[in-house]
Amino acid sequence: MEIRLLGPFEALRNDEPVAGLTGRVRTLLAVLALAVPESVSVDAIGQRLWGDDPPANLRPSVHTTVARLRTLLAPDVQVDTTAGGYALRIDPERVDVLRFVRLLEDEQLAGALGLWRGEPFGGVRSDWLEREQAPRLTETYLSATERWVDLELAAGRHDGVLPLLRELTAKHPLRESLWLRLLTALSRSGRPAEALTLYDELRRRLAEELGVDPAAELRAVHAELLAATEPKRARPGNVAPRQLPPGPARFTGRTQALDRLETLSAATGTGEGAALTILAVHGPGGVGKTSLALHWSHRAAEHFPDGQLYLNLQGYGPGEPTDPDVALDILLRGLGLTGAQIPERGPARTAMLRTVLADRRVLLLLDNARDAEQVRPLLPGPGCLVLVTSRSQLRSLAAREGARRVALDRFGPDEAAAYLTATFEPHQVEASSAETAELAELCGQLPLALAIAAERVTREPAAGVQALIGELRDHPDRLRVLDVDEDDDGALRAVFDWSYRVLAPEQARLFRLLALQPAQDFGVEAVAALAATSRRDAAQRLDGLVGAHLVEQAPGDRFQLHDLLRAYSIGLPEEPSVRREARGRVLEWYVHSALSGKSALDRTRPLLDFGVPAAGLEPLSFSDAPAAAAWFTRERQALVAAVHDAERHGHHTAAYRLAAALWPYLVYARALDDIFDTQQVALRAAQLSGDTAAEAATAHNAGRAYFQRGDLEQSFKHLDRSLTLFELIGDDRGRGWALTDLGRLYRRTGDPRAAIAHHQRAIVALRGADDPIEEARNHSNLATNYLAVGDPHEAVRQAERAVALNRAVGEQRAVAFSLDTLATARLATGADTAAVHAYEESLELSRALQDRWGEISTLTNLGRALHSTGDLPAARTHWQTALTLFESTGIPDTPDHNRATLRALLNA
Repeated sequence: MEIRLLGPFEALRNDEPVAGLTGRVRTLLAVLALAVPESVSVDAIGQRLWGDDPPANLRPSVHTTVARLRTLLAPDVQVDTTAGGYALRIDPERVDVLRFVRLLEDEQLAGALGLWRGEPFGGVRSDWLEREQAPRLTETYLSATERWVDLELAAGRHDGVLPLLRELTAKHPLRESLWLRLLTALSRSGRPAEALTLYDELRRRLAEELGVDPAAELRAVHAELLAATEPKRARPGNVAPRQLPPGPARFTGRTQALDRLETLSAATGTGEGAALTILAVHGPGGVGKTSLALHWSHRAAEHFPDGQLYLNLQGYGPGEPTDPDVALDILLRGLGLTGAQIPERGPARTAMLRTVLADRRVLLLLDNARDAEQVRPLLPGPGCLVLVTSRSQLRSLAAREGARRVALDRFGPDEAAAYLTATFEPHQVEASSAETAELAELCGQLPLALAIAAERVTREPAAGVQALIGELRDHPDRLRVLDVDEDDDGALRAVFDWSYRVLAPEQARLFRLLALQPAQDFGVEAVAALAATSRRDAAQRLDGLVGAHLVEQAPGDRFQLHDLLRAYSIGLPEEPSVRREARGRVLEWYVHSALSGKSALDRTRPLLDFGVPAAGLEPLSFSDAPAAAAWFTRERQALVAAVHDAERHGHHTAAYRLAAALWPYLVYARALDDIFDTQQVALRAAQLSGDTAAEAATAHNAGRAYFQRGDLEQSFKHLDRSLTLFELIGDDRGRGWALTDLGRLYRRTGDPRAAIAHHQRAIVALRGADDPIEEARNHSNLATNYLAVGDPHEAVRQAERAVALNRAVGEQRAVAFSLDTLATARLATGADTAAVHAYEESLELSRALQDRWGEISTLTNLGRALHSTGDLPAARTHWQTALTLFESTGIPDTPDHNRATLRALLNA
């Protein structure tokens, strides 16, 4: 006799099926067989047979069931009575589950998988088996199957695994690891178009049922599929960036360094098949590394037709150096990838950068690097050239990656004199060679100091060079000017002091405050908030600081403060209260400007109380979502830095408010790193503030951040905490939001019934809180969950309720989205015509709103619905219209909808 639990559940006597094996007796056999050779206690048997409703006479009932089982077993299988329980006496090898586990432990995958005959415990209705044993065995089987598939793929047997993978993805449609292997097998079998179509179907299912995007590994495979199927001009990330900032207006000297860069770049080559070239310019602060790198890069740009990337790594700027993962995110977006295409943190991002830049010649300028560890993950593959500037000598980058280093020191006497002369001549400043040489020496022959000194002389040429020389001679730090090295930024103080002292009072006051800006790059409006003045006055004062070379003007009406000047600014005398008030103003300006942007992107009322802007503060406002998104994109680094800066300096309210206002944009941009980091800061700040309502709201966002990251355990923890706090303070609306996300979380874990219960509770809470928009979302979520449990008619009712609520509040885009959910539910009931009508109405709405992206999405879905009804010509018409819109509007591809998928559908 063999006991088969993995296939149709049968116990055999004399090789014949036992017709009298009832459900409870079958469950008892499974309980005992799974424990072989151990004994199972009467209490454990009772709990597993009857659950939480055991009979009053438990022991006699168990004994009766055991007696019935004994009469049905083959002679060589027995049930023995043990101390306190019962044990099945059978060779463990004759219980297929035990043999299955043993074969897996021995790495005999094929033998173990051969035992599988469908669902475990088929035909037995037992809560214990279904709840505790079947999921465990199914997970073990699927994990083993995936290991076997990996071996088959590695051996090149791609076609052989396709039938099994198709069957398993149909049975387990939300198991992304199976889809990853199916798409890989299809790609390697020469079927990339089919793989793209399946990816898009999976993406839609995950979005509709779980509210998430495919995992990073799947997005990476999708990017590779697009690259394989599209012409080079349409490959993801095939944007030819031109990111180099303007080079210095007057560049003199550095002949040896330029020649060295030319020689090293020519020696390693930049043509096809060339190795990766890494050049590193290192030297002390203020020595002109960035100017040299930009000047050479502009000269060399023609050798890199596929683009030039630039990134300031802020290795020695305000705050922490740029994290390599954040740097990779910026670089990949600069190459045209969307947030949904960018993998999560770690090596996957580096791999994506190398994939996107494969077979391309791109110049990558990494400015102001802290050390080799910051640079290493940003290195692309062969054919590109990376130019790094740093105060560090980057010795390990030279040793391990073969970087060729160019040391840069202060100007030599001749170079310094040539620089001053070239600057003086257009302004007709007269200076003898002796005066020029002495001024250069007093400036330490440091390019940054020379630029400031030269500007001062050209502004007042009548005073002449001699007046400046006299002032510098009398400066108490004059001797330190001659002692400039990598660790002594104070050596510039004499030149800085001199330039600062001639500023107008309001310019000087602004300069003392500029170091409080949270990021190295800032705009005029933020400066106006910092200085409590108008935009016009801020622009005039900045113009004066730019003229004095104390502030650098960047493209796009942006400004930067050199890190040495930032350190000098912080050291200038100013009342602590003045600086604290200024920092508070600029942080509040960021908060309320971001809140305006949030309102343009997302009409839902925030859970947090944002208060009102302080008197005189003028936050930005936005007319529409595109304008808000453009501002967020431009200010992203400054906004994230402001969250950290607010927490670091005790402005806790600003920290958690700003993080909350950033949420919709960061989700829109798929900036998962920033989402997670800012919400962690916000939660700490809220806890430190002692505001229970703020802690509840930030715990809710932290739970959502963990959900985005895929850490479901931590997501449950924070959402439960949020729910508890909202209940504590009696906030029904917050309670409804927490229940909503707990519902989504239960759906993600594969428990749609628990999800339904939470969404129903959320709706009750939200009705009392007058939040119809969030209530409508819960009805949409209920619809997808009812589809998951096989109740499409209830799904239709819930989706119809979502549409009605959104119509009532005039949320037209939400109406279009909920109509899409309604159409999906109607398709499941077989109401194909009604489903098509819902899609058509959604399409009409998108067109009325001039929402081209919504129009493309709906056209694609409507085409699929028509295809399912057999109307292929109409389906093709809609797909072709969507493709034409892509081409005419220039809307970029995303994993959700793209040209490649539409072409694959049209060609299928």
